[in-house]
Amino acid sequence: MRRTIGSNIRALAIALAAMNAVPGPAWAGTLQVSPINIEVPGGGNTAIQNLENKGTSVINAQVRVFKWINENGKDKLVPTKEVVASPPALKIKPGAKATVRIVRLLKTPVVGEETYRLIIDDLPPPPDGNGGTVSFAVRHAIPVFFQAAGIRSNVSWTAQMSGPALVLTASNSGQLHSRITQVQLSKGGTEVGSIDGLAGYALAGDSISWKLKIKGVAPGTTLALKAVTNDGNVATTITVR
Repeated sequence: MRRTIGSNIRALAIALAAMNAVPGPAWAGTLQVSPINIEVPGGGNTAIQNLENKGTSVINAQVRVFKWINENGKDKLVPTKEVVASPPALKIKPGAKATVRIVRLLKTPVVGEETYRLIIDDLPPPPDGNGGTVSFAVRHAIPVFFQAAGIRSNVSWTAQMSGPALVLTASNSGQLHSRITQVQLSKGGTEVGSIDGLAGYALAGDSISWKLKIKGVAPGTTLALKAVTNDGNVATTITVR
């Protein structure tokens, strides 16, 4: 299955919705989470997520785990009982730290890789009652991977023109996800397109695509591609279709 995204990459921590649109002081989430990517190798069943309150007010956090799948070309989070987070809710005082345990409850061994998202909602304080506060819920969506031993990704790259845009696709036929960053396309030694930072994830058995506005590229053009992934650096050439 394929996912297509634009060149603007969404942050892991995003503002979900404005609770009150009246101008005034704004509350912003001050919850720091680490790590921002959880991998449990070798058939393990538990992991730890660290939380820290960097602000001056008490944080109320809600913690849930969803199965991460692809459906009709789009990422989808599905409720699951296969993996749970404990505790599911926390109050963290200013300057304090807390931990959340992520536990895989399935008794069967991990085959290949299982993909989930740990969703941590940094909930806003209640309205101040005078209509002068803008509040936002801030969400952290942490990838969680339970992995069998010895798995690897196997990513192939293609490019084709779609109107004025070039569609770059990474297809992963391996058993390990590919976390793709720092994508660079060059023509004759000159960079013609790039995606800085995190480009996205090609999950096992899945593919991901990007639409890039690139000038001077037509079908038959050979491009040099470089990228950084969790399974090694990429340096290859692709011919535009």
